[in-house]
Amino acid sequence: MEPNQRAGQIDVVRSLAIIGVICLHSRFEHRFDPATLSVCAFLSVFFDWAVLAFFYLSGLLLDEKKPVIEFLKKRCWSLLVPFWFYNLFYNLAFGGWLRLSGSHINGFQWSPTLLLTGWLHSPAFQLYFLPYLFVIALGVFCLCKFINHRWQPWLFGASVVLMAAFYHHTGWPNRSHGPEWVNLPLYLVAFLLGVVCRPFFAGKPSRKFVMLSLSVGFLSLLLPQLVLQSLLVPPLLCMAVKTAPFLGESQLLQKIGRSSGVIYLWHTPIMLPAFTTMMALGRVPAIVNLGASLIASIALCVLLRHSMKKFWKRIFKTELPRSLVP
Repeated sequence: MEPNQRAGQIDVVRSLAIIGVICLHSRFEHRFDPATLSVCAFLSVFFDWAVLAFFYLSGLLLDEKKPVIEFLKKRCWSLLVPFWFYNLFYNLAFGGWLRLSGSHINGFQWSPTLLLTGWLHSPAFQLYFLPYLFVIALGVFCLCKFINHRWQPWLFGASVVLMAAFYHHTGWPNRSHGPEWVNLPLYLVAFLLGVVCRPFFAGKPSRKFVMLSLSVGFLSLLLPQLVLQSLLVPPLLCMAVKTAPFLGESQLLQKIGRSSGVIYLWHTPIMLPAFTTMMALGRVPAIVNLGASLIASIALCVLLRHSMKKFWKRIFKTELPRSLVP
């Protein structure tokens, strides 16, 4: 497969995953009526796999042949720097608004201690994903670098057994996303699943493999745990993108996928809440508010990213740092 074609297909999967993530964060009880909240609840179950998809794709793109220092530097700039920067930024922004207007945003309370804790906690609750991915990616990278690639499926199999044993003892989580530390085994398994699927995604899928994927997809519907179903969605979705040109070659989805980083960082706690609030004040029907707010948040993130990159390159004659605007 051509590198550009492979990158385009991964961007399509990223776009579907980031749309799912925004749907997971779209429940606003004070702005939507019960019927719309029921739709939000359905979307939360339907897109339960969305966060796991990003761990899976990171494993799919893992390159253990890189030097450790290069890998560590790249991951620090792409994961830890945005985590620290945006936590502090959102705390200062919300604190400044509170001081100027005297009104709270989503119950946010600012205090001087946030100048210290703001590096680790902020109204942007979704940022937990970044340090979790950093720790898992670094750990798996080091393991894969020092073991033969033939042992990687065995490593994945062992992680599945340990995950099952762990959840058998603690109880299976109700959802496959969130900052709770009990989700870490699930995130690790999703990442390792991406690692072992690399040969299949790199090559051209055979008819036998496609049929096997369809069978696994059908059988996954019979699994008793939602998180197990969600774990199988990312590889099946990648297979669907590879075998469906109209989906894998979609320019719109690829553009959204290339902007998935900034959409993840920016859609909440500002854009999505702001759009839903404005439409609620304008008495827009709740179900229309939901759909329009999702589309507007994605569109504004993509537009701002494109505009900022062009502005930065025109003024400074260099590329905009990906650590701040991925």
